[in-house]
Formats: sequence, structure tokens, C-alpha cells
Amino acid sequence: MVASRAGLVMDPGSKVTYNGVQIGRVAAISEITRDGKPAAKFTLDVYPKYLKLIPENVNADIKATTVFGGKYVSLTTPKDAAGNVIAKGHLTPQTVIDATSVTTEINTLFQTLTSISEKVDPVKLNLTLSAAAQSLAGLGERFGQSIVNGNAILDDINPQMPQARRDIQQLAALGDTYANAAPDLFDFLNSSVITSRTINQQQKDLDQALLSAAGFGNTGADIFARGGPYLARGAADLVPSAELLDTYSPELYCTLRNFHDVEPKAATFLGGNGYSLNDHAELLSGLALMLNPVSAVSILGSGLLTQGLLAPLGLVGVVGGAPNPYMYPENLPRVNAHGGPGGAPGCWQHITHDFWPAPNLVMDTGNSLAPYNHLDTGSPYAIEYVWGRQVGDNTINP
Repeated sequence: MVASRAGLVMDPGSKVTYNGVQIGRVAAISEITRDGKPAAKFTLDVYPKYLKLIPENVNADIKATTVFGGKYVSLTTPKDAAGNVIAKGHLTPQTVIDATSVTTEINTLFQTLTSISEKVDPVKLNLTLSAAAQSLAGLGERFGQSIVNGNAILDDINPQMPQARRDIQQLAALGDTYANAAPDLFDFLNSSVITSRTINQQQKDLDQALLSAAGFGNTGADIFARGGPYLARGAADLVPSAELLDTYSPELYCTLRNFHDVEPKAATFLGGNGYSLNDHAELLSGLALMLNPVSAVSILGSGLLTQGLLAPLGLVGVVGGAPNPYMYPENLPRVNAHGGPGGAPGCWQHITHDFWPAPNLVMDTGNSLAPYNHLDTGSPYAIEYVWGRQVGDNTINP
């Protein structure tokens, strides 16, 4: 260990401690020259088992046990301002430690006072002390109170010193940040000068724009003041619709997805190629079936109309009429469907070969999946388009 001086009452054999625990003794003390100045070299005899526990950047001080007692070497673990350990590495027999401080001694204090006294003129010192005594005459109580107040201020400041030290340390990082950003800051200032000149040149236009904005604001305030209740009511009326759309948003997604998936297939038979259309049409009539049983093949006939085969059979269906029409309110559907995959609104997964047949969700909508099997004539008849329905119910609602 190297120190600026060894101090009084520091002898070989003095103890060496680490965080208050004795780990060895001072083996020898010698005088050396370091950087052209005299210094003291200490050879420390430390137990080897403690070397790996002591960090390389350990703090070393020469302290005294009492005011007039012997001195010893005190090693402590280094910490930052927040009290966190910042140790690195460990000591080896070849490590050189620099002592950070040596306890102040009486002879050092007297030497310092003597050197100061030699440079002070006694006459000037007497005049200074006399002037100070006259200025403080009669102010002893106030001066004492000032000392008390200063002590109270220091009591408040002392707990904040760790934070103050941390803030001062952060000033270096702040300075580096501003130094790195200095070119951009100067560019910003130069641009600000140009912008300021432009604004100054367009001052009249800017004033007119501000006045127009103020007038527009007044007009808009009047409009919103009058229409505010209607806007609030409109927003309130949108809440149920928004909640409904939110509830059925999975089904909306399903619908759009299915339209996207079916569009290429629909384009193949709905004229998507621009020159052809695949179509299937049939004309059926219950009355035609009774009048001419051969009309039962109208389905086949409708597929062969383009070839001119069985065309008369396909046309026979127009004699009786068309399927039963939709009648209001008898044929109104039941708005009673609910549920989906897992009981929530949504759509099934994409239909593939492994997922066939697709699941069918049974819902109470008034539309039966079972065929309507009974013997009856089709309605309306062709004559009903002229004279209306003459016999029977207006419609058939299974």
C-alpha cells in the first residue's frame, strides 16, 4: 500500500482490518519517491484466505484508534452514492493499493496554522478583528439565533445530501446528452430564425387568419350549442345499434368470408367469363300435373329446352300457375333464432372433405326442413292474376 505519509504512531505490527475484521498486520514501512514527491510504502501481511474476498478497488485509509492512540490500516468495500457495492476483481500478493486518506494529526494541524500565521500581518489582523468586534457589538443575540437557524437548515439539508450527490453525478451524463445534441439544437435555432422572419413578413395575413379563425369558432360554437342536444340524442340512439353490431360481429365476418370464398365459383356460372351463363330453369304446376301427368317430366324438360326436346312438356306447366306465393302476415318468419358454434354468434370452420357433412343448426324460424307432402293444386292460378282468389285460403303456411 502506498500513502502520501505514514503519520505518527504507525509502526510495523499495526493491525490491518477489512470492514472492521482484522485480517493481518503491517509487515514493514519504508520511504519512497512517487511522481517526484516523498511517499510512504506499507508492506501488508494479510492472511492468504482473505485475499480472494477483498476486491481490487478496495478503499484503504490510515486511521487512529483514539485521538492519541496508534494507527492501523482500514480496508472497506467500495460503494456508490446509493450504497450499492461496486466491487470488482480481488487482491493478489502483487496488488498495489493507494491509501485515500490519513487521519489528521495534531502536529499537522499546528504546522498548517504556523504556516498561515507566518503569512498574516499582525497589525492588519488586529484591525480586522477590531472591526469585526465593533460590527458585532450588540448583535450577539441575533448572531446566535442566526447560528441556530443555520444549524436547523443544515439539519434539513443533510438528509438530502445523497440525492444531491446523485444529481451532481447525473450532470455529467446530462452534459454529454446536450453535447451530442448540440448540432441538432443549433440547426433548430437556425431554422427558428428563418421561421420567425417568415412569420414577421406574413404578420398581416396571420392576423387575418386568426380573426377568421375566431369568427369561425364563434359560428361553430353557435351551431354546436343549438345542435348539441340532437347530437347527444343521436349518439344515444346509436348505442343499441352499435351493441347489436358488436354482438353479431363474428357473423358479419363469417358472411364476408363466405362471400369471398364463393365468389370465384359463382363467377364461373354467372357470366364471370364475359361470354357465357350457366342456368337451370323449370316450370311446374300442380294443376298441369292433374291435367297432364306427362308434365311430371318438366324438370327434365327444362334442362333440354335448349336442344328443342320435350319443349311442349316443359311449357305445359304454365297452365296451372306457380308455387304458393308469400302472404303477409301469414308467412312472416319467427325472429327466434339464436346461438351458433359453441352457443355464441359466429360461423363454422371452413368446410372441407373431412368436415362433411356440415353441421346443421336447428332454429325455430317457422321454416320447416321437412318436405310439405300433400296433394293439392298449385296456387295462384293464371286466372287469379285477373279475377283474384275465388276459393280456398289465401295461402298455405305449414
